[in-house]
Amino acid sequence: MKRSLLFMLSLLGLFFLIAILALLRIACDINNRADEQSKTLLQKALQNQQTTLKGHARDYAAWGESYTHLHKTLDTDWAWQKQNLGASLFDDFNYEGIFVIGPQGDTRYSVIEGKRANLTLAQWSGNQPLAALNAALAKNPQEPVSLALSINGQPALLAAAWITTGDDEDVQPVPGPPSMLMFIDQLGPQELRELGEEYGIRDLHVQTAASRQADYRQVALPLALHNASVVLEWRSENPGRSLLLVMLPLMVFISLLTALLAAWLMRSALNKARLNDENHFLLEQSRQALAASERRFRDVVEATTDWIWETDDQLRFTWLSERFPVITGHRIDAWLGRPITQFIECEQIALGDWLLQPGQTAHRGLTHCRYFSAQGHQRYCNLVAKPTTTPEGALSYRGTATDVTLEVEAQERVQYLSHHDELTGLPNRVRMKEFLEGKLRSMPTREHPLAMISLDLDKFKPVNDLFGHGAGDEVLHQISERLRACLRDVDLVARQGGDEFILIIPDIEQKQDIVHLCERIVREIRRPLYIQDHEIFIGASMGIALAPQDAVNATDLLRYSDIALYKAKSAGRNGWVFYSADMEEQIVQRREMEKSLREALKEEQFRLVYQPRYDMKAGRVVAVEALLRWHHPAHGLLMPDQFIPLAEETGLIIPLSDWVLNTACHDAQNELPGMAVSVNISAVEFQTSGLVARVREALHTSKLDPARLALEVTENATLWNPQSSLEIMNGLKALGVRLLIDDFGTGYSSLSYLRNFPFDGIKLDKSFVAGMPHSENANNIVENIIGLGKAFSLSITAEGVETPEQLEQLKMFQCDESQGYLISRPMPLADLKGQIEKMGE
Repeated sequence: MKRSLLFMLSLLGLFFLIAILALLRIACDINNRADEQSKTLLQKALQNQQTTLKGHARDYAAWGESYTHLHKTLDTDWAWQKQNLGASLFDDFNYEGIFVIGPQGDTRYSVIEGKRANLTLAQWSGNQPLAALNAALAKNPQEPVSLALSINGQPALLAAAWITTGDDEDVQPVPGPPSMLMFIDQLGPQELRELGEEYGIRDLHVQTAASRQADYRQVALPLALHNASVVLEWRSENPGRSLLLVMLPLMVFISLLTALLAAWLMRSALNKARLNDENHFLLEQSRQALAASERRFRDVVEATTDWIWETDDQLRFTWLSERFPVITGHRIDAWLGRPITQFIECEQIALGDWLLQPGQTAHRGLTHCRYFSAQGHQRYCNLVAKPTTTPEGALSYRGTATDVTLEVEAQERVQYLSHHDELTGLPNRVRMKEFLEGKLRSMPTREHPLAMISLDLDKFKPVNDLFGHGAGDEVLHQISERLRACLRDVDLVARQGGDEFILIIPDIEQKQDIVHLCERIVREIRRPLYIQDHEIFIGASMGIALAPQDAVNATDLLRYSDIALYKAKSAGRNGWVFYSADMEEQIVQRREMEKSLREALKEEQFRLVYQPRYDMKAGRVVAVEALLRWHHPAHGLLMPDQFIPLAEETGLIIPLSDWVLNTACHDAQNELPGMAVSVNISAVEFQTSGLVARVREALHTSKLDPARLALEVTENATLWNPQSSLEIMNGLKALGVRLLIDDFGTGYSSLSYLRNFPFDGIKLDKSFVAGMPHSENANNIVENIIGLGKAFSLSITAEGVETPEQLEQLKMFQCDESQGYLISRPMPLADLKGQIEKMGE
């Protein structure tokens, strides 16, 4: 026995030795494969970097404007000041070198690390690859070429392309050889590290004498560059070491454990052999006693157990397990001798008939049977039963009952939630669609139509913002109760999601009934809500579609009611609108207009015209107002009131306003020396962050003196959030710009605005000036507004001055400035300069 044990242990030792050697070989192979994979990834990364660089070179070189401003003539204002070929390439793409090489090989324009420079490529990099680039471009002039260089010991990627007109048919080429555009991306230590990390390569760097002494495994990749060669190194992932650290100790442990287990099993086998003879006699005696118990519990083990039962052939309980009182609450002795059919009921089939079915010998199951606990609560169980024969030969039944009450209740809850909104208890979209399709199948008529109402709460978002989502949930719950109270039993109200509800009103007697219902709904919703000790007021807008007048299917009705809802919200909220066919066309037109507006921003279809402001005391033009015009390719010239509201709704007002602000500042600085310019700022811009930073950037880019910029703001800008508006205005004032109230007198015209907000001047609306001087009422109003402005030390500008009489009357009232057709109509910048020169004469 000892020999056998030693032989077996030797075999095990040999096996584990072979396994350890194989593990070492596998670890080495894994390391080599990982290193080769990282080399492949790095080469791919460099290729991708080179492809991107060539793509940028192609985009900038094959461009008509580049050909005009870099080859025909060198326009540094276009290239540098307007950021067409300037610091943005360094800021956005980290291109350290940008060079424009003339046809004779001279460096016409260069940008080094985002700054203008007068260096050649050779002076900056110590390389002169022009000959190689010219030769490469000569093979395929239409495609850019690239080289890899060494600059200051670091690898760098260079892409070059001939500057051509590209696809721009408006630019005519000139004879002679082309100029060359070069982009250089120097892969410094930081950029190499970031490049490697993007592909999972750690600590990528150029090999140096010091880096070779690292105490960790490194991978090296030699690179043959145009003028030198470098070796890139990085930290190996070394997955084989990790494998060894985990598996080697584990294998040693398993080998020892296996040896110990083998020795113990051998010793145990000897002991069991000695005891086997002694136990054989005892086992024979107990076999018969265990046989009956084995049959009973083998049947039980085959079934799912919870509480176990047995009955006689009359289905009366003869035995119940100890789990019976724990699960049901009943005493065992209270049910022994009583029929199982009195305790358990089943809807699918009578329990007695199911148990006594002839020919059934195997286990059978019955689900979701009902019984009542000792406390009188209805519960559910799954029943498993099997007929059996007692030792005396009598027929009996035994089985298990598994309590599934929680499962049934959960299924019922899931079924309920699949058709109802959990927050409000209202039907959800699924239930609403089933209800609507059922009503539509009954074919509503024009005399008794079905109405679908899409309802959206007004001013609901501020409730969440100010009081929290808990208050918002309570608002939705109370609103749902009020909506239920407004409807009949045959109607349905469902929550569509968020603060939107759907009401379905079938079998309408007359259309006026819907109007009365909408009036009642608006009245009920507008009643104050008392939540968290706060009094909250909200409103509702509704869109109504009728079947069969508007549509006869659920999808179209929902879409049409949504269109009508949008119309109701646009019309001023707290109202309702019936769908009409032209609404959908208006929606389509609005979408087309929005698309055109986005294209106009990209294609620079906007223009600025300027209207002078005439200083009464100085007797000359001292400022201009920048006014926006859209030269639409299909609709011609569009005025601001035709597209500014749409820009405000779609969020395009910000880029559009930035264009106006930058263009006006640039024109004032370069074309209108010494003259101030005013720009209109939308009230929507006061609801977004960043206005102060945008104005600061426009002033910085144009180098315009802030004192020469005035921002015209309507009173509505202060209504949304007075505190936030005041902070924005103070930030603008800190820049040094002036703030003017535009169209004063058409809004609230509250003295609190003049007192609390840092305005510098008032622009009197032209509707007041129009009645002068023949209307005494108009004269009094204008005189009082001018006096009011003077009292607050504000400058006064009168808009809409069209007659000499109006101008004289304004002078009498000591108005500071006038603006209108009498002075000049709005005109392009070139015409304005000529007009101003004529006025000076």
